[in-house]
Amino acid sequence: MARKEWLWIIVILTAVISLFFYQTVFLGKVPFPGDILVSDFQPWRSSSYLGYGAGGIPNKAQYPDTIRQMYPWKTLAVESLKQGKLPLWNPYNFSGTPLLANFQTAAMYPLGVLYLFMSQMNAWTVLIVLQPLLAALFTYWYARKLGMRPEGSALAALSYGFSGFMAVWLEYSTVGQVILWLPLILLAIENRWLWLITVGNAAALFAGHPQVYSYMFVFTSIYALFRSKHKKLVLIFSLLGVGIAGIQLIPGIELIANAARSPHDPNNLFTKILIQPWQLFALPFPNIFGNPATRTYWPADTFVGKVTTIGLIPLFFSFSAIRRKDDATKWFITATIATLFLITSNPLTQILYRIPIPLITSSSPTLMSFLFAFSLAITCGLGLDYWMTDKHSVKKLVRRTLDVCAGFGILFLATKLPITPFLSEHAPIARRALIYGGMLSAATLGLFWVAIRLPKFRTHAIILLLIIHTLDLFVFFNRFNPFVPKALVFPTHPIITYLAKKAPDRYWGYGTANIAANFATQYGMYSPEGYDPLYPKWYGEFLYSYRNGSPLKQFDNATRSDAAITSNFGDGGLSGLNKQKILNALSVRYILDRTENGSSEQTYPPAIFKKVYAFEDWTVYENIHASPRAYMNNGTATILSYKPEHVIIQTESTRSASLILTDTYYPGWQAHIDGNPATIIRTNWTMRGVVVPAGKHTVTMTYKPKSATYGAILSMISIAGTIIGLVMVTRKRV
Repeated sequence: MARKEWLWIIVILTAVISLFFYQTVFLGKVPFPGDILVSDFQPWRSSSYLGYGAGGIPNKAQYPDTIRQMYPWKTLAVESLKQGKLPLWNPYNFSGTPLLANFQTAAMYPLGVLYLFMSQMNAWTVLIVLQPLLAALFTYWYARKLGMRPEGSALAALSYGFSGFMAVWLEYSTVGQVILWLPLILLAIENRWLWLITVGNAAALFAGHPQVYSYMFVFTSIYALFRSKHKKLVLIFSLLGVGIAGIQLIPGIELIANAARSPHDPNNLFTKILIQPWQLFALPFPNIFGNPATRTYWPADTFVGKVTTIGLIPLFFSFSAIRRKDDATKWFITATIATLFLITSNPLTQILYRIPIPLITSSSPTLMSFLFAFSLAITCGLGLDYWMTDKHSVKKLVRRTLDVCAGFGILFLATKLPITPFLSEHAPIARRALIYGGMLSAATLGLFWVAIRLPKFRTHAIILLLIIHTLDLFVFFNRFNPFVPKALVFPTHPIITYLAKKAPDRYWGYGTANIAANFATQYGMYSPEGYDPLYPKWYGEFLYSYRNGSPLKQFDNATRSDAAITSNFGDGGLSGLNKQKILNALSVRYILDRTENGSSEQTYPPAIFKKVYAFEDWTVYENIHASPRAYMNNGTATILSYKPEHVIIQTESTRSASLILTDTYYPGWQAHIDGNPATIIRTNWTMRGVVVPAGKHTVTMTYKPKSATYGAILSMISIAGTIIGLVMVTRKRV
């Protein structure tokens, strides 16, 4: 592309980004779900913010995992990196769990370097903005490489960069960071930019969602197989990119092997996770079944997993693409159809997904929707490119107009029939979406009339159509995504402040006093619970053992991501007794309660629980029977230093005894007694223990996982291999 064209596309995309993020650019708000944080989660929902009553701030109910997982993990990872350390371990949840091995921390993501030079929220905001911006820019660049005119390239860029898929995953800042690299990798394949193939693959894998990256890797590999003359080189340099990510990949594989996560139930996969054929009406009309941000989405599944839209207007040009005969168009039409089959429930997927494929059965095939969105966006861009030079006639346009009108008429009629998916009580939602779609269709067809009847204004008509398309994408984007004042980004609270001062003792909330587990990571508190797709399975077995008094070897679907102690503390009987044993064993010293729980002395016997703090309707009790964080069966143990990857304990005993640290055992923890190596053992199903001889000793426990070492070696070898490979290829060219 010429320098002038580069300048224009950057200016235009900057203007588009300013529109989509106007609340950030002009109002100073941040793309963060702080609205749901203070309105739905304790302890904030019990307090007032921004002049609203307790829990009264309006919220869009989106991105709960951002506040419960992504942002807290990022906080801890960035804190470690700023100290010059690898963020290997998270001591705050699950009584300790790997951190670097958790892909979603994206701790080594290249663009994450911004966190080292900016405040966390500013860096977070910039990275959120970069997702659609870079995806659109790279798609435009790639489309121009395919030979598209600027108009078709712009349509493809807007349709992918600001697609519905990008919009609904935006504020997780993981999936979007992966998929923005797709068009750049394809561009590198087309240009034989081997170094960029490696960099793109490494960055995409580091970005934080290995399942999405895996789908992308398969897609780009198949693309190279059919489109590249240098298939072997492309595959080698792609694999070198995977190898560069070894420092996170190898620990991640180790965690997956030891994780509690279970496969999806097949019936749930086919009925709720995969897109049902009737839900494809949401492709042209994304809100035809409602929108969760407005509390109108009515199907019994997740809206985010079913979004396929790239906007209605591009679909008008898909018919023109079918008339093209070039290889690129054939490829993307085929890719569009193939990915559509793979994300929907149909006879093919009913057979295919019954095969126990880990990538499919433990994740969601609908995460491939970005491949469908990209393929369709490129197809429609190619279609517009063809349409710009095609011969048009009024007769053909009249026929198309009548077809569109007939289609809308049939859909409106369907909303009145009880046998269709548009059930009578939900028909008004569908009709509003159809009316909006009808307005867009009318504008599109009207501009078609202008372009055909006044050919010299054809380019102007298409530019106006691109503006309308941008506004359409903006409406969907703005409806779904929350923007809040910075004051709602994990605000302080007296209960949080109190618990943070009591570290490293753990806490647990009863009933409505429950604080979502991973908030502990954000504030440096310690919780026995956790929320994560991956955590050590033996810890889950131990945590749920209070149900029947013995470790659980099988988990139900509820434990795929959650390890929690249920809140019915005072239920009495064997269950209540075992639960208290769990709390004691895990050093849960502080129990939170609220007045509305209706607790009594029977719930908190004074001989066991002592009231130590109160704020408004909150009460904190000290569990007197809680185990110390470190103790010996016969002797004393005192924690001298407690850091995420390094714990120092002083012990004294009259005879050999076991030292128990009430933290989760995991491969990679090493022990030394007075500087001499010792063996760490797993005690009480899940905890770390060391047998210490009689006398006074200093015991250190350090987390130095071999998986991280092997991963670092793989990364270095892959970097060296990339450099050597590039030198060899360059010499061969010369």
